[in-house]
Amino acid sequence: MVSFDRQAVDFDRRAGLPAGVAPRVAAAVTELAPRGGGVLLDVGAGTGQIGEHLARIWGAGTWGARGRSRYLGIDVSGPMLAVFRRKLGAGPRSTLVRADAGVRWPIASGAVALAFLSRAAHLLPPALLVEECVRVASPRGATVVFGCARAEPESLREVLRREMRRLLAEHGFEGRRARASLRVLADALAERGGEVLPVRTAASWEVVHRASDALAAWRAKAGLGGRAVPPEVQDDVLHRLEERIQEHYGSVDVARAATERYQLVAIRLPESSDRKGRETEWQY
Repeated sequence: MVSFDRQAVDFDRRAGLPAGVAPRVAAAVTELAPRGGGVLLDVGAGTGQIGEHLARIWGAGTWGARGRSRYLGIDVSGPMLAVFRRKLGAGPRSTLVRADAGVRWPIASGAVALAFLSRAAHLLPPALLVEECVRVASPRGATVVFGCARAEPESLREVLRREMRRLLAEHGFEGRRARASLRVLADALAERGGEVLPVRTAASWEVVHRASDALAAWRAKAGLGGRAVPPEVQDDVLHRLEERIQEHYGSVDVARAATERYQLVAIRLPESSDRKGRETEWQY
């Protein structure tokens, strides 16, 4: 598993969402929740850039028609959660727990009305993730929401990411692919009776991608492509990538404008008596 401990201090600055985007994402996520209250479980809550807004919306009791509600954020990284706690303070009806989401989640069966995973699903074992989503889902019905930021396929950062993954594969390491992971997870939950809702864009924004920023971000990580890799492999991949950038663009200071979107893939799980196989077609 890739460790995010080293990234906690500057994660929001380096990999966070632009100002004003997180509240819009949180609002869109909570709109997908079923009626009746329950726990909003944020898996891989990290520094809480989105989670702090989810906690305030959900845990403040503003969803009175949903019944008694509580926000629970879990993450394996203590330093990331420490940043989150400073943001949240003594937030209403919210709890942060350090826990490994790669094993059984620390929450009772049937307690969750809404499970949210932002840019984290591809880092977890797919079979376990599906089983835990079904286990913790409220018998009255629940919604599982996967969130991720997307750039245009031909944007500078996506081009560099594909080249980084190609170089990583030459060392025998296959990078995790978030889009493919979400397709597998959504299909698996559909087989358990879930209804895959249309993909929703919660927010979009203009950004400038810089090759130097991408290199710096990957060097700061403990791993590449969502995988834990030996430091010497990481160094070699990024050194060769830097050489390719200089050869192709003339400088690592190259910059290109792009549009990014934060998209939500939601699966509505029915009441427990109806959780049987169901075929669902969708495009993402």
